[in-house]
Amino acid sequence: MMARITRISVHTHCNDLGGKVWNPAIRWTLKYAVFVVLYDAEGRSGTGECWCFDSAPDALVAFLHSEVAPHFIGESAEDVPQIAERLIARATLTARHGILMSALSGVDIAAWDLRGQTAGKPLWQLLSARGTGDAALYASGGLYGEGKTQPMLNTEMVGMAAQGFELIKMKIGALDEQADIGRINTVLDAVPSATRLIIDGVYSYTADTALRIFDAVPHERIEAFQSPTKAWDYAGMKALSRAGVPVMATEAEYRTELHEMLVQDVQVRFLQTAPVACGGITRVMALQDLAADSDTHLSLEVSSTAVALVAACQLAAAAPTIAHVEYHTVHKALFNLLDPAPDFTKRYPPPSRAGLGIALPIAGVPEAFALGAQEAPHTDKADV
Repeated sequence: MMARITRISVHTHCNDLGGKVWNPAIRWTLKYAVFVVLYDAEGRSGTGECWCFDSAPDALVAFLHSEVAPHFIGESAEDVPQIAERLIARATLTARHGILMSALSGVDIAAWDLRGQTAGKPLWQLLSARGTGDAALYASGGLYGEGKTQPMLNTEMVGMAAQGFELIKMKIGALDEQADIGRINTVLDAVPSATRLIIDGVYSYTADTALRIFDAVPHERIEAFQSPTKAWDYAGMKALSRAGVPVMATEAEYRTELHEMLVQDVQVRFLQTAPVACGGITRVMALQDLAADSDTHLSLEVSSTAVALVAACQLAAAAPTIAHVEYHTVHKALFNLLDPAPDFTKRYPPPSRAGLGIALPIAGVPEAFALGAQEAPHTDKADV
């Protein structure tokens, strides 16, 4: 029987990137992470991470404290998905869907960590008997940078291939069309001929421009064209998909109806989702079922910490429709916690310990707040 959640703590971490790298949408200065830790009466603790893309974590932490965490104190980890669904339904009135899904993702991942520990199984084994037990990683980088020349970009991408990555990702969209076509082709000339590329347009182009860019590079070496149009341009993405462009969309989306549209109508090659943004383990497994009878594969976005990476790898080890997991070479906070450390010449087996297989070094990650059975503010669960 699953023990009850007796305490919840929320922690924050800051990675200072100094404003020296950027993509077409954002220059990276401080990159925050927000973690949820659930404790049960048996002394176990489960760890999860929330999507945090803001300049500070304050709003998400406050939302977790007042609107989310109190609903889970005293409840079973097995009941977390049902409680989350009630909170999501309530958000139709509050109009706080996005921040709610970020918060619930952390709670859900932590709850699954507890469930795996209770069962004595690595998370991927608990999720599915059909899994491969490992994950395919691709190296993600190729950002624009202060003083970063084309030879410097080439060296970066060649270095990823030299580590053993057969699939690497770079950003485009911050320069004019011809300049970025040149960046792509020059990188492809520099890396080994077997190396394939994901090009990430970061929502920068019209469908017509994206198609011209794709037609100006060797198709057989492009695994995916990520975010080639505005996130809302489903007609543009559909036209690109029909033209043979391997569209990947769209990293932080969490709405069920839009995921269904991307798979069933737009028919993207890759449905990209971030487990820390879309609703956690529970939601990614539902997306795996959605994609199972289609030509769409899942690709898991990771651009934060080792906790998010391990969660994604546990999912990929369980779900055969997950094609690959992002291994970020810039956003890699707490990657020293990875055990085993990835061997980039092989598929990556997530930790074999029960549950998620990773825990925060609590002493080194500041606690924002904690709620226990006696500390939780009153919540009328009947209103949820």
